[in-house]
Amino acid sequence: MNGQTDKCAGVVQFSTQIGVVGICNSGWDEEKANSACKELGCGESHYISKSDIFQGQPSNRSGLLQCVRGKNNRELLWQCMKWPYNDTCSEYTSVICTKHRRFRLQNGSNLCSGSLQEYNVATRSWVSLQQIDVAPETICAQMNCGANGNITNEYTNAGVHLTCQDDVKLRNFTSACFGPVVVVVNGSDLGVCYSDTLSHNLGKVVCRELKCGEVFGVKQGRLIERGWLSNVECKGDEESLFHCPAKHQITKCQSATVICSDSLDVRLRDGFGRCSGRVEVKLEGSWKSFSSNDWSKKNSDDMVCKHLDCGEVSNVTQKLFIDGKQVEKDWMVQCKSSSAKLHECLQKSNKNQNIFATKEITKEIICQKEELVFTEGDQPCQGRVRILSFDKTKISQAELNNKTAPGLCEKMGCGSEGFSENTTNGPIVKCAGSVTVKLSNPDEEKCWGTVKVCRDNSCGGVCRNTWRSTESEKICGNLGCGDPVKTLFPIETNSSPVRVHSVYCSGEVKNLTMCKFVPNKDSSCTDHASVICKDSIKVKLVDPRDKCAGNVTLFYGGIMMPVCKDSLDKGLQKAICRELNCGKAESIDVARYGLSQTGGLSGIKCESDPDSVAKCNLNDLAKKDCVAGYLKCSGWTRLFLYQKPEACSGLVNALSSTGEATIDVKLVSSQGWTRKEGQVLCEYLQCGNYETHSEDPKETTEWWNKTYNCSGKTNIRDCERDDQKIIEQKQLNIKCDDKNYMDKGKHSDVTLSDSSTGDMLINKEHVCAVYVSKDKELIFNQLCNNLGFGNAIHDWTRSIAYKTKGWYFSCFGHETFLWQCYSWKGTCDRITSVACQKSVRFSTTEKCGGFLGVKFRNQWESVCADISDFDRDKVCKSLDCKNAQTLNEKQFNEMRAKDIQVRVTCPEKHQNISQCVRLLHKEKNQICQRAEITCEGQVEKTQVNVGLILGVLLGILGLLGLISQRNRLLSALRRYRKKDAKDKNLNANEMNDVETEDRDSEENMSLFEKDDYEEVDAITNRKGEDNADDKSAGSAGTEYDDIEEQGHDFSHSQTHDEEEPDPPLLPKRPEALLDEVTYEVEIEGEQDYDDAMPIEALANENAGTPTADPPAQADVFMDAETNANIEVVEVDVHAQPERGETMGLPH
Repeated sequence: MNGQTDKCAGVVQFSTQIGVVGICNSGWDEEKANSACKELGCGESHYISKSDIFQGQPSNRSGLLQCVRGKNNRELLWQCMKWPYNDTCSEYTSVICTKHRRFRLQNGSNLCSGSLQEYNVATRSWVSLQQIDVAPETICAQMNCGANGNITNEYTNAGVHLTCQDDVKLRNFTSACFGPVVVVVNGSDLGVCYSDTLSHNLGKVVCRELKCGEVFGVKQGRLIERGWLSNVECKGDEESLFHCPAKHQITKCQSATVICSDSLDVRLRDGFGRCSGRVEVKLEGSWKSFSSNDWSKKNSDDMVCKHLDCGEVSNVTQKLFIDGKQVEKDWMVQCKSSSAKLHECLQKSNKNQNIFATKEITKEIICQKEELVFTEGDQPCQGRVRILSFDKTKISQAELNNKTAPGLCEKMGCGSEGFSENTTNGPIVKCAGSVTVKLSNPDEEKCWGTVKVCRDNSCGGVCRNTWRSTESEKICGNLGCGDPVKTLFPIETNSSPVRVHSVYCSGEVKNLTMCKFVPNKDSSCTDHASVICKDSIKVKLVDPRDKCAGNVTLFYGGIMMPVCKDSLDKGLQKAICRELNCGKAESIDVARYGLSQTGGLSGIKCESDPDSVAKCNLNDLAKKDCVAGYLKCSGWTRLFLYQKPEACSGLVNALSSTGEATIDVKLVSSQGWTRKEGQVLCEYLQCGNYETHSEDPKETTEWWNKTYNCSGKTNIRDCERDDQKIIEQKQLNIKCDDKNYMDKGKHSDVTLSDSSTGDMLINKEHVCAVYVSKDKELIFNQLCNNLGFGNAIHDWTRSIAYKTKGWYFSCFGHETFLWQCYSWKGTCDRITSVACQKSVRFSTTEKCGGFLGVKFRNQWESVCADISDFDRDKVCKSLDCKNAQTLNEKQFNEMRAKDIQVRVTCPEKHQNISQCVRLLHKEKNQICQRAEITCEGQVEKTQVNVGLILGVLLGILGLLGLISQRNRLLSALRRYRKKDAKDKNLNANEMNDVETEDRDSEENMSLFEKDDYEEVDAITNRKGEDNADDKSAGSAGTEYDDIEEQGHDFSHSQTHDEEEPDPPLLPKRPEALLDEVTYEVEIEGEQDYDDAMPIEALANENAGTPTADPPAQADVFMDAETNANIEVVEVDVHAQPERGETMGLPH
């Protein structure tokens, strides 16, 4: 064994003839170490080093020990060597045997001077030596204290005193009880290298040696150039780091940093006092906050309070204090008991570090010994002082009297100066400072706004994140503003800084000014707390023309917020109208003026018949996406002009509701009107600037009971006065310059996209909606009348594929011109369409009958079958079916593709068939069939039957053949009777002669003796002429003719366009057949209508014109014997298709 000076400690090596042979550490254990110590006469193994702390001689070869002495008949370790072994050892074996002599020096001026002690292995203790049997230099060299030493006996009671050559000390930490470990040798700083092996024991020895408590941790430090101690192997009971086995050699390494328990501390920061606040722990000299997620509650809280001598933790859980900026990520506080020490509670965190994690809430504590100072009563900063701790105990009067006024005032935030008077019931103070709390807003109203606290001559807001509903209740109550309502959005009304982080009020404090305010020091909170009290809630009906009607809005937190239509129940409607002194609620609708599809307020419940919205239940108040509401109260009024068709000139009238869903019209007197009032009225009417006004005397009692004075006012409703009696009974007639407020030009004409029907257009811009309070049809009647198309029969809205800019109108229903309504521009995806009377057209699928269709919305639609006989006659008279064009296949398919939405129902007093068209309001599961009608003169479109045509043709051909043979046979018989009876047989020549004779005889026959088949061609040739005559016959006039001729020359009853009509849809003609077969049929007349008048003559009579000549009629023959009329009628015969064959039109 090659020890430094002692053969019983060091690296195990063999000295051989071939040189030094080392033993590799692999497989080295206690048994082998015992064998080595015994073979050397050094006792047994005392300690096997875990690292390379000894320096052996350079070895030529290395080997392994694979046996134990005494086994396998091997007595020496050399006999257990494994050969050959060529691998280089990473570490060599070493051992300290029991007979190795260990020395140390105590109580000297440094670690290499003092009383000499030797370690007794048997007793495991250090024993002072009274004399030595080892040379001083050997002892000093073994202790790494230099090569020389000097022994003195000056400490006789302590034994031998040895002073070695080197001066060695352990330097104290540069910071309090933590930092890198440094050994000073002869004045030079030499570092201690870090190693994972027994690093905790190294820390124990260093912390004890430097009197810094217990070790908290040892970690790798920075890189150093002069590390002296490495591979330090302390057992933990050494009195000095220098006594631990180590390798002493200058080298570059990472330093060892030790953190001792005395370097740790805990405090409560930014609280009411030293016993409350945010928890901060001092780690390696830096104060760091801890996340509440990394904190075990009860035991850890109590540990902090006891550490600060603040009792136990209170049960206050309110978030009051500012979050720390530096939050510890590597450590958690997990105390196993409330009596644990701080360093015992700190544990390494095992959570992953996430740089994108949200900011964590830091731990805060209020201990029971924290004190709250306040005064009795409602006045802050003056009065009898009370001090209450969080364990609910009050400070004795004697203790109170010992406290000075400045100290008390400062704790209450009332300044640092004041006067106090001690009494038997405690001191009475009056501080120099003051505290005020109010709600701040631009309108300077007291019941809503941001919270503003003024104290110590400094004002600022309160942090929104820590403000609670209990504080809102207190401030609304202190201000006399009712209960607080839910704040749905932040209110930003000023730019003052947030000076108060949080507010804490004990149960005994009723005034918010006497609560505890936590300063907002070093906080990132910039959002102000805001409060809305009930008494600030005000309702308003917003309408640019109407009073007591309009979009329902609530003044809420400084903003007029719409109210959702589905929240306007009866109770809320009643409360709104009562609050505004507008009578009773009449009706609700969707909001206007661009507010219909927007966010609004909901959740307002008015259950106890309140007289204002502020007294309703607002606990469930919420903001949501909804259709905003419009409300009309019975006190509704409006000013309007009556002049047709002027928008900006005319007599001024006032409208009001009678409470019976009717409108009362009053005349506005010109009394007191000047240019100022006229200008305000013109702007109110959207008519630009005032030009002039005149007076129109009226003898009536129907005068509007208000006069107007607009001095300093811009809204005509604000100009109203009730204190003057109407003396001048002259109606105001005003004229404005008609400058449209949108495009600064005259009000443009309103047209329809398809003449008498279609989308409403203003300069090619659509009309999005027309809101009408009452009698909506009157507005559209005026529109159609102004366009010359009669009255309106229907209005509707339709969707478009994109949002477009368009016009909106709000009317009361009695305007004479659309521009007299209030108008504005907005965007929409639905547009308004109107159909006027002149747009209605009826038609059928057959001539004067079949399925009935109506066109009045730019499309053909089916009619419901529930038509009364009266209404059916009206439709038939309007069809003009003799001349009208029937529906073609495309039009009929268009009808069939749509649901039936139209009904024909004529009112008792109607002037035009268009008034009979009504939209069908279907009930659930109601089924409506398509209407079929039969009018006088109906001609059904007969379908072709090919088999029937073929049969008729073959029959006719056969009949012609028989007739021809009959004639020849009769001629032959006549000649046969004239000849000799012997000559019975006829030859071919004789038959030809017979034919010649027949022709001759036929010329002498009378008209009725010969057959009439030759007349077929003649009748056929007359067909075109008869058809022309039929077309010229006209149709019967209707009772609407005199009405329809008004305005444009366009008849609603006509179903054909001005252009050439399309030919009627006919069945396809079978191929390879004759076009048609025409033959004569004799029909015996049933009656003789002597008084019958031709159709065209009847029409002319209705029109007041002379009767024309009757049209050509069908050929009529008189039977001489029966005196009966025989009429020759043309019949078109077509093949009849098989049942189920598609013809395009129904039977």
